[in-house]
Amino acid sequence: MTIRTQTSKLLALAAATAILAASLSTPAGAQENKVGAQWIKYRQGAYTVLGTQIGMMGPMASGKAPFDAKAFQVAAERAAFMATIVPDLFPDVSKSGAPTKAKAAIWENKAEFDQLKKDLGEKTAALAVAAKSGNLETIKPAFGAAAQTCKACHDKYKED
Repeated sequence: MTIRTQTSKLLALAAATAILAASLSTPAGAQENKVGAQWIKYRQGAYTVLGTQIGMMGPMASGKAPFDAKAFQVAAERAAFMATIVPDLFPDVSKSGAPTKAKAAIWENKAEFDQLKKDLGEKTAALAVAAKSGNLETIKPAFGAAAQTCKACHDKYKED
């Protein structure tokens, strides 16, 4: 089992443990809001990490910052790993419970949203592979594809 797989399983276990602990200590109505809030917080944290990685790579890919092949590769690998977590971040209970920029359309258009999450995983994985080359000209199209996948989802499913 790889470190990434172990880490992913540990993150899922930690989230499940937190949800279970919350469910044992609150009344039903408040319990659902608390669990929803915990999922929203988890989701927002995961997207903060993912967005930070994309934000680190963007200026290098566009020539606005010096290209550091090693730093880019690390950020690409982290983004690809975070994208493996994204499919689990939108359980029904996370529709409400805390402020969120996730639109209700996520749950109304589940198949389309699921496809976008799958696309994110594929594009960030391809970016991580391209980043291993250390060649900016090889990396640029892969970064553009990953960034476009992020944008496609944000445009349709995230409040501004």
